[in-house]
Amino acid sequence: MSAARLVWVDRMPLVFGLDWMPVLGDPALACAQARREGATHQVLSGNPPAALGLAQGLKPPQACWSAADLWARRHPQGAMACVVPLGPQTWHVLASHEGVVLARADRSYPDAGLADQAVAALRLAYPRLQVLSCAGAGDDVLQDLARQAPTAPPLVRVRRRGGWLGMLLLALLAGAGWWGWGVAGETAPSDRVPDDSLAWEQALARVLAQWPVHGEQGTRTLLQALYGQPVRVAGWVLQQAQCQPAAGLGGWQCRSEYRRLDAQADNRGLLQAAPAGWRLDFPTLDRAQASWTLALSGQPADPARLPASRLVARDWASALQAVLPAFTALRLEAPQAVVVPPPRDEHGQVLPQPLDFPRVASRVLKVEGPLRSGELLAPLAQPVSWRKASLSHAPGARPDLTASRLILHLEGSLYENRD
Repeated sequence: MSAARLVWVDRMPLVFGLDWMPVLGDPALACAQARREGATHQVLSGNPPAALGLAQGLKPPQACWSAADLWARRHPQGAMACVVPLGPQTWHVLASHEGVVLARADRSYPDAGLADQAVAALRLAYPRLQVLSCAGAGDDVLQDLARQAPTAPPLVRVRRRGGWLGMLLLALLAGAGWWGWGVAGETAPSDRVPDDSLAWEQALARVLAQWPVHGEQGTRTLLQALYGQPVRVAGWVLQQAQCQPAAGLGGWQCRSEYRRLDAQADNRGLLQAAPAGWRLDFPTLDRAQASWTLALSGQPADPARLPASRLVARDWASALQAVLPAFTALRLEAPQAVVVPPPRDEHGQVLPQPLDFPRVASRVLKVEGPLRSGELLAPLAQPVSWRKASLSHAPGARPDLTASRLILHLEGSLYENRD
């Protein structure tokens, strides 16, 4: 978590650079989430709350307000963004959607061009994003936010569990334990209560580790690998390419199919011109198969960071609908619960499931469209685990919005939290 920045505007302390994440389930649990993340301050955005902002390293002498939350409150409808200059080499991006701070906003950049690129990335997910011109009116924007601050709730300090009361209780318990030990003799309890919650968490982690989340960066890596497939090599023409996770190898196994269309082409020429890392096989005189590996790793899904089901249905699906015209097919199926085999104790008995155990679900996601349109999916792929990718080549196709000579096919799962 990066340290937040405190800026005084008309004697009003505004905070920039919070880390934002979706609110999962009951907003009252936000404080527990803030403690787990090691934050010193927190604030909720939206009505009802849909995003949690976390700050670290703040030691304000008085109450302070999140600039991003104030911006979202000023724009309760639509998707709005602004690049505000905070100094000679600091440009800060503020953005919101329907009165809620966007997770990839509230960031500072040392160059105006980088800030504009960040806004362009947000527009991929929110095509109707309106960008207000604030470059020459940054002071006015900040002053408007400062005037609005007294009408909004300030950041709340995250209280650590325990404190001096906890220390006092610990001392009393320790004293009672010492007294009880002296009276009861030298025998100590031998039975330990099994940690049911830990066993269930480990069981869920094993299930989620089978299909890791690739996110935006992993999706871009996958797309770049498909972009890099040569269409023509030494008189051989690409027919299709397929990639799937390779069990036990920690990466993906891919295979590209080529057909010999040039009468002068031969196996020797293809072997000499083939990219490094290809393993070639020739099933027939006119067909060649190239096997290659793709270093595509992911991270097991973290239930605490997964989007809530209602946010998937409202925001994520809406973003998907916005890019639908660039594809021939985008299918998002209904959520299905992720089944976790119940853990057992040393006697083989099933451990009771904790009441607060995460209810993780997944939705099947299938994509088909021009390879170039894949870039529109990358910013939306944070909670996505890809299972299969393929590329088909149709040389005779006439390119238009949804037609291309190179067609992308993707299959994966979208994870969500149903609590």
